[in-house]
Amino acid sequence: MKKIYMNQFLLAGTLTGCLFLASCDKEQEFTTGMPEQQLINSIELKVTSKLPLAVGMDSTIVYKVAPEDAADKEVMWTSSNEKVAAVSQNGTITALTEGEAVITVKPVIGFGVTDVTEKTITVSVIPEIIEVTDIRLTNKDDEGNPLTSLYPGDEQKLTYTLLPENHTYSYLTWGSSDETIATVAEDGTVTAVTPGNVVIYAYTHDGSGYRGEFPLVINEIVNAEDISIEDLPALHMYQTAKLSCTFVPEIAVANSVDWESSDENVVTVKNGKVTAVGFGEATVTGTCRATGNKAATTVKVTTGWWVWDAACGFKGWGTNTTGSHFEVTEDRMVVTTADDGKGSRRADLLLAKDNGKVVMDLMNYPVIALCTNLPDIAKNGYTIDLISTSGESGKTSLKKGERLSDDTKLLIYDVKSLNSSFPEGEVTFKTFQIKVADMTSAELPTGQYEVYWIRTFASAEEAVRFAEDQIAANK
Repeated sequence: MKKIYMNQFLLAGTLTGCLFLASCDKEQEFTTGMPEQQLINSIELKVTSKLPLAVGMDSTIVYKVAPEDAADKEVMWTSSNEKVAAVSQNGTITALTEGEAVITVKPVIGFGVTDVTEKTITVSVIPEIIEVTDIRLTNKDDEGNPLTSLYPGDEQKLTYTLLPENHTYSYLTWGSSDETIATVAEDGTVTAVTPGNVVIYAYTHDGSGYRGEFPLVINEIVNAEDISIEDLPALHMYQTAKLSCTFVPEIAVANSVDWESSDENVVTVKNGKVTAVGFGEATVTGTCRATGNKAATTVKVTTGWWVWDAACGFKGWGTNTTGSHFEVTEDRMVVTTADDGKGSRRADLLLAKDNGKVVMDLMNYPVIALCTNLPDIAKNGYTIDLISTSGESGKTSLKKGERLSDDTKLLIYDVKSLNSSFPEGEVTFKTFQIKVADMTSAELPTGQYEVYWIRTFASAEEAVRFAEDQIAANK
């Protein structure tokens, strides 16, 4: 009681002092003069969004908060199911019984949370860990042969297959035997620096100790004295294409040429490879570093021709259901659904989650199709939900889709038909969402579904034809 009275006395004294100060000069602004405290504005986790652990295993999560000068860097860890997985306040997760639990971390001090200040990890507790026994590099060179060499200045993201197929952990870290010859980033992208021989290492983290080793030769550059460039066919969004060039001498390489795009909002160019990043046209110029001789070509990116696949990392797409997430593998998107609280699984796909707007050409490319292994569902179906920047909306649902010869299917939506007030040509959408909901455990026993590609087409028939051609070509 004595302590309570003391606090009340101090509070009353403080209030009296404040009133006195205010009465001295009503026009004078009263401030504390205290500096504003920096709060945590982001948390970065060094772990995959879904973490398998065997019963009895511990795993301490490595994390980083920003800014570095935050006044209080303390974070709070919680588990949605402590009978399955418990978590200590230093980020150590302990797997207790088979099942799933969502581990959440957020700042102890802060004004609410966002997707950058609250992070989640879905922990799947399994009976045992199946270790990786082999890592096979799958990159090909321009002739379709296994990749064995690069030139200084080249950047190449390594692709690979882990064996056995039912391995538990896919997470790898990377290293280089000689970083003066080639470096490798956290995502497996190799940058060639100088000529020589180097080995790129891929390290597993499943307790097996297995390490993949990929030898590469970094070749000498032969300088081009002259250059000519052939015109490219029109590109689709996010496509990367190698320019067809003729050099003098013939053994010269594109890395000896300085490259420039007249509009980097349409195409970027590096070492003779162009990447479509926006709709329109741009002039790409190559200048021989040794002589100053140059050549140019016009590159067109066709408006409304979208292609999203593993090659571009399904750029712009995200899941829009709390607790769901996706990972991009060598050739597909693998989506992990979340429990919707009603006994069903859900993981909606939202386009332009971060950059806001999507342009479609409803005259030439009015159809969007997803190639997927989603099941036929008995309830509401798969709903596309669109709102244009001018306010028109469109919505429709599919329950079955178009079944293909390899037993996958297409979800095909004719966007133009969803609202007669959509213009015939270009339409910009501020909402572009495909609701993937109401799937039962029987319909989706793994809790996951896969998307192989998403593309726009001139018609539904063209979409089916393209998909069957891809199947026939074993792509």
